[in-house]
Amino acid sequence: MTDKELRRLGRQDLLQMLVAQTKEAAALETAMAEKMEEISGLEESLERLKGKLDEKDEQIERLKERLDEKDRILEEERNSFQESLGGKDVMIDRLKTRLNDKDNRIQEMEEEMKVLQADRWRELEENGAAEEVLFRLRALFR
Repeated sequence: MTDKELRRLGRQDLLQMLVAQTKEAAALETAMAEKMEEISGLEESLERLKGKLDEKDEQIERLKERLDEKDRILEEERNSFQESLGGKDVMIDRLKTRLNDKDNRIQEMEEEMKVLQADRWRELEENGAAEEVLFRLRALFR
């Protein structure tokens, strides 16, 4: 509205405009107060959420530390196990070597025993005792 139009208005019209503007200003103030309350509530919610997020971050950090500790312990146990396993492998190799030596010794002794048995049998045949031994064995099994 221009100045000329405003001057042409009567007192009653001006008062009505003033009352309308006052009502509008009051309505806007009420709406603004409601929006300010809403903003305040949202800020409080935001602060609570930030607090919860900080708590979760702390919890994550604690869990990460525990996980790192478990990983370190696991790594130590794995290294210890590998060292122990390496020692066991050496022991197994030694035992295999001893077993092979014993097997070779047994084979040598069996061969020696066969030679001795053959020599003894020859002696018995030469002395004529082989027939007597066979006779006695036959008698035992009858």
